[in-house]
Amino acid sequence: MRVLLLIGFLWFSSLLQAQDTCTYSIQGIVTDESGSPLAGASVLIANTRQGEATDLAGRFNLTQLCKGSYTLTVQYLSYKTAEQKVVLEASTTITITLQPEEIVLQEVLVAGHTEVVSRTSNSISLHARELNELKGKSLGETLQNINGVNSIQSGPAIFKPVIHGVHSQRILILNNGIRQEGQQWGAEHAPEIDPFVANNLTVIKDAGAIKYGTDALGGVIVVTPAELPMDEKIGGELHLIGNSNGRAGTVSGLLEGGIKNLKGWGWRVQGTLRKAGDTQTPDYVLSNTGFRERNYSVSAGYHTGNKGFEVFYSHFNTTIGILRGSVSSSSEDLALAMKRDVPQYTTDFTYRISEPRQEVTHNLVKLNGHIRKDKNVFNVQYGLQINNRKEFDVRRGTLTEKAALAYNLFTHTLDAEWESTLSDTHNRCIGINGMVQDNNKIDGTQTLPFIPNFRNYSGGIFWIEKINRTKISYDFGLRYDYRYYQVAGFNFQNRLYKTQFGFGNVTATAGVNMKLSAPFTFTSNVGSAWRPPNVAELYSLGTHQSAAAIEYGLLLNEITSQVMEMKGSGIKAEHALKWVNTLKFAEKRWQGEVTGYVNYIFNYIYLKPRGITEAGRGPFAYFRYTQTDASFLGLDASIQYEIASGFSIRPGASLLRAKDEAQNDYLIFIPSNRYDVSFRYEKKPGRGHHGFFTQLRVKHIAKQTRAPRVVSPEEILQARQQGVDLFEQDARNFDFMAAPEGYWLVGFSTGLSVPVKRSKLDFRLSADNLANARYREYTNRMRYFANDAGRNISVGVNLSF
Repeated sequence: MRVLLLIGFLWFSSLLQAQDTCTYSIQGIVTDESGSPLAGASVLIANTRQGEATDLAGRFNLTQLCKGSYTLTVQYLSYKTAEQKVVLEASTTITITLQPEEIVLQEVLVAGHTEVVSRTSNSISLHARELNELKGKSLGETLQNINGVNSIQSGPAIFKPVIHGVHSQRILILNNGIRQEGQQWGAEHAPEIDPFVANNLTVIKDAGAIKYGTDALGGVIVVTPAELPMDEKIGGELHLIGNSNGRAGTVSGLLEGGIKNLKGWGWRVQGTLRKAGDTQTPDYVLSNTGFRERNYSVSAGYHTGNKGFEVFYSHFNTTIGILRGSVSSSSEDLALAMKRDVPQYTTDFTYRISEPRQEVTHNLVKLNGHIRKDKNVFNVQYGLQINNRKEFDVRRGTLTEKAALAYNLFTHTLDAEWESTLSDTHNRCIGINGMVQDNNKIDGTQTLPFIPNFRNYSGGIFWIEKINRTKISYDFGLRYDYRYYQVAGFNFQNRLYKTQFGFGNVTATAGVNMKLSAPFTFTSNVGSAWRPPNVAELYSLGTHQSAAAIEYGLLLNEITSQVMEMKGSGIKAEHALKWVNTLKFAEKRWQGEVTGYVNYIFNYIYLKPRGITEAGRGPFAYFRYTQTDASFLGLDASIQYEIASGFSIRPGASLLRAKDEAQNDYLIFIPSNRYDVSFRYEKKPGRGHHGFFTQLRVKHIAKQTRAPRVVSPEEILQARQQGVDLFEQDARNFDFMAAPEGYWLVGFSTGLSVPVKRSKLDFRLSADNLANARYREYTNRMRYFANDAGRNISVGVNLSF
């Protein structure tokens, strides 16, 4: 809160000191060497957070500028970065021509001078403008605005990203260059990242980012802050956001600048406070679904042309309520809970968060540095993450305030790499990664540990070659990883077991980017990736509070018998073969892309429903981790057409077909097909008028027709009373409830940008589920008990200075 007060004070001071009204602008167009416009080029004012992407005609418009000298940095995939100085005495219009890249195969996304996205990767980004319009949403909600990215939910406050049908341990998240490591094994464990930190979110949809280790079977999510400023001016942002549903509020602030007389030094502080009460459906309150969040980060660094280093620290803290109606006292009540029109224990709105709930804290420390010598760049990066997770259950007596599940996870990572430019058309990168994890149960829960204590020692080495020609680029990569576990836990008889084992394998990738006849570009990437089973998949044992389920691991029988040899268990690492192809096109009024993919995962691990079973505190749906071979086949498509100046239409679709190949069956909790279309009018700010946009978006989420058979709780209970096990002879997948019907959602947003002296005010009004539709999302684990959220009106004010 002190940071936010300081931001407000400095802004007020800047208004008092301001002598000029900053209403000048730099307009222009970005073209290639032939004069054709380049849509989507990044145009940034050096050492500031101000910039934008060019529109379909290659145009940009940087507004609310004061008189003075500016350096524009322009970047576009497959072209050399261009810099142009502009001395601004009055509003001006310029043309910037980019030349084809012929040396280093890097895209514009850089984290700590380490390449993240290669030219042959199938990737898509949300830049500063899109992120500003989505402020106030969680990371999972924000990423849903990218085609091919969905989410799995556990109620209205927990969103976890899904790329091409897979999630959790198969999605690698890079948070400011560090691979995010928390208790991400749970489908209801959302990433511990504050989206307000990000200036750019990029999703890599293939398995090509091999330099960051195992686990990227589905893709990579890259969260990138803005580069630290290096001039002496102090700037920042202040966001105030209110939401009608949940009566939620968000305050987020940022302050940054350079250091006087110390050229190359920069610093930044940032903080966010969020609070929400119970979410409302169109008909009733979802009791105990509020959340509280308190986050902050600080960073400082020094950068010159040949060397630099940076220090970054972030703290994330949240408390999230789990729907009270997901808890039952008997098997009969559980069966009734899945049929109720209104969930049990529904009360009036409140901000109070009781049991069941999650309390999560995540701390990240990052140190990185780089040195450039001749045609070589050396990068070193260390990360420390401390994750504390507690899950509280509905318990009796004095146990009410004791966590039923509590763990501390310490993660150390070390990355080192050497980038070398061998020739004008050939680049090489060699590096190593190391990780040490220590996970320990926090004493005092008075429960059997859900997962055992463990240590994880992981290491890998990689080699990447990049070759560039005038119209075609190649990318080849190879790496080897080994992971070693030491595990200690207790079984149902409360007997100690200990074991140790390891997994090792090779990852490979090859990609190509080709410039076809204008205006088409084709990218293809094929990769072989793998990941070892995580400890939760192997050893889960008992009630998973925030999932409202009982879960057992692959080694349940071995835990019970205390025969812990991995070799005889039949457990194997997952192996994936993924092929992704993207065709992009862009000309004056048209822009679009089509991506087709196939991902075949051998030894795919998933939670398979097994029935209903009793625990000490009541009945739960019972799931067990199972291995099979699975395939994911899909198509992502989007087209944008500029109907007239400022008016555009953008239809899109995301289609997915997943299959249990071993059993010739369907998989559970796979996102259904999605279609959307948006209509947008945007007027860039200029002399005599303010910036303005308005957008209408309509989405249709189809019913999941490729869902497993249904075996209801009533059928299970009736068979049990007759002494019949429905699943002893029938191992097919099933679900406890039929897939819900498809639904339509209408969203609306509008915004106004107003210059105020040397600052800028942005006002935003938006509405989600404008028609207040009743629906249940198939990938929401709470769909068994309740509808999804109703209409939400959001009002936001953003001050930039």
